[in-house]
Amino acid sequence: MTSWIKAMTEGGMTRIKLDAICAYQETGGGSKLLVYTKDNSLFEILEDIEAMISKLDSEFNVN
Repeated sequence: MTSWIKAMTEGGMTRIKLDAICAYQETGGGSKLLVYTKDNSLFEILEDIEAMISKLDSEFNVN
């Protein structure tokens, strides 16, 4: 079964498939998280940035 994350974006609560994520980037001094997907979509996550980065780092084995 594929894993998903739920994140608050400008468009509201969004579910993003972890398999689709190809990159993520913290911006604005930690106030935003940009998530890029394989189909060239870009999501700007606005809430719980640190928790989301921690979850993504864990999922993708980032030290």
